[in-house]
Amino acid sequence: MKNNNTVSQTNETMHTFLSLVAFKNAHSKLLQNYHEQGNTPKFFAEIQEFVQSGRKLGELLDASDDRWAAQTLLDYWATVLFRADYDAPDVVLAEFDLNLAPDLDPKLCPYMGLEAFQEEDYHKFFGRQDDIDKLLKKLQENQLLVIVGPSGSGKSSLVRAGLLPRLKSGGLPGSENWKYYPLMVPGSNPLETLVYTIHPRKDEREPWIKKQVNNLLETQSHLSRLVTELSLDVPTVFVVDQFEEIFTLCSDDACRQAFVNNLLGLIKTQDYRHIVIITMRRDFIERISQLPHLRPLFNSSEFSLTSINSKELREAIEEPANLFGLKYENGIVDTLVEDVQNDIAALPLLQFTLLKLWDDKTRNRITWDVYKKLGGAHEALQKSANELYDKLSTEDKNAVKYILVRLSRFPEKGQEVTRNRLQLKNLYEDGIASDRIERVLKKLVEAHLIRLTKGDAEEDTLVEIAHEALVRNWTRLVDWLDEDRDNIRRRSRLTEAAEQWDAIGRDPNILLRGCNSRMLPIIKI
Repeated sequence: MKNNNTVSQTNETMHTFLSLVAFKNAHSKLLQNYHEQGNTPKFFAEIQEFVQSGRKLGELLDASDDRWAAQTLLDYWATVLFRADYDAPDVVLAEFDLNLAPDLDPKLCPYMGLEAFQEEDYHKFFGRQDDIDKLLKKLQENQLLVIVGPSGSGKSSLVRAGLLPRLKSGGLPGSENWKYYPLMVPGSNPLETLVYTIHPRKDEREPWIKKQVNNLLETQSHLSRLVTELSLDVPTVFVVDQFEEIFTLCSDDACRQAFVNNLLGLIKTQDYRHIVIITMRRDFIERISQLPHLRPLFNSSEFSLTSINSKELREAIEEPANLFGLKYENGIVDTLVEDVQNDIAALPLLQFTLLKLWDDKTRNRITWDVYKKLGGAHEALQKSANELYDKLSTEDKNAVKYILVRLSRFPEKGQEVTRNRLQLKNLYEDGIASDRIERVLKKLVEAHLIRLTKGDAEEDTLVEIAHEALVRNWTRLVDWLDEDRDNIRRRSRLTEAAEQWDAIGRDPNILLRGCNSRMLPIIKI
């Protein structure tokens, strides 16, 4: 045999594998090196190191299928060494030892909780591959794509972490060279949001911003001209997430119509094949009739998001875990899949449950004890919210109720309660001590129940409930909202009236009866 010293020379720098996925990836790279390097001493040293490191991986693998897969790879490379007349180290997979399991870094959490996946989370996004393929195919035929589904179906995550990364990596011919504007959420003034998306907000640009908003109101081709000026002569992609906000937050019909008409004008541009992608809650489909220019295009552009099947659910649970070496005791994944399958709006509940399981893991392992303590996918969110609430003082409990009710909005009859995004400063206007608001907000954010979004300036920071799943599944909040339903609707009407009054110059002659010009800004939300 040749090169008997190779193993001892590589021991000091031996790589450590923490998961079967990492081991398989290293195997693939070794195969590539085999073709590139050929039969060289350096290559065979790499093989010997790989075998030694892979054998130790057995200490972390308890599932029989995983152990069989790892052992098969070790045997393959042992055969390569033998045929080349090189010494092979022991290739028998080490015995599993729970005490040697790694303590995973808390920062490497593979799950999102109630937060939507972002584009940078694409490597953790699994379970919707077939839908992404269908969306790409639809975009080959249509420049407008409207993704429709109920709250909780994963529309935002599908676009952010699924469709956009595929497009940017060349999912369609030439799409890697297109111009992608930042994803936008309409808000109360979608035209202003649209202009900020094209030209990020700067104080010195405020006159320019106002001018563009006025131009958008006047002509539906202005966005097309603006994009042509700013986008270096390439196709562009606009993504409008939570499109229903043009109905729930925007009270100006002219603004709403101009926003939609300019987006449609963009895709009608002859010189470039611009694309507009929209996500919208299914319970707002009837409102499309209020948009005469969009209505004829809606049916051909609609993509209805359906429930993911059990295989895709399993991928969404297991594949991110495999990336970081997270293990589940036998049967837990099966139970999670069974718990949420056929429930199209259960994905945020599943992700929240997975996040809480991660928080309570034992080293690199999710155990049945932790799962039973949490209560399963349909209990995890409510149980976590109750645990937080029950530990608070009476005054802080009242602050939680105040904050969450203010962050909820009742739309028209027959539609679900929605999140009501507010500027953070508005939570400090109703007489509750500022330090109490700050203290409770911090606890709610740490519990992943609400989200803060930083603005260009401190006063522009937004606060919102992390997901409508909280509104639907926390019984205590549901009861609060039922109690306060009339107050919420009255507040919404007053808010719209205040916004209209502000928009027309605060004419004191048209103030609501019983109000004066000093009172109206106080009731404005």
